[in-house]
Amino acid sequence: MFNKIMKKCPYCFEDLTEKPLKCPHCNQYIIDDLPEVDFHGSNKKPCIFCGKKIRSEAIFCRYCKRWLDEVEKGVNDLKSMED
Repeated sequence: MFNKIMKKCPYCFEDLTEKPLKCPHCNQYIIDDLPEVDFHGSNKKPCIFCGKKIRSEAIFCRYCKRWLDEVEKGVNDLKSMED
């Protein structure tokens, strides 16, 4: 068996065949390079906002269109306000 290198959207981490202007899965404009990773199983996690299953590496939910680091940013903003 051989390792297959897959190109992924840098935001939703769904498979891409080429570098499009916009990801067909999450509709984000692709301004970053596409990460190339070894083919691996489709590990998924629930989105913290809508609960739908998304790739475990994703930083953007392709369903509810929310950035998954919004909660972390909010917590950091609250901590900085307390100081």
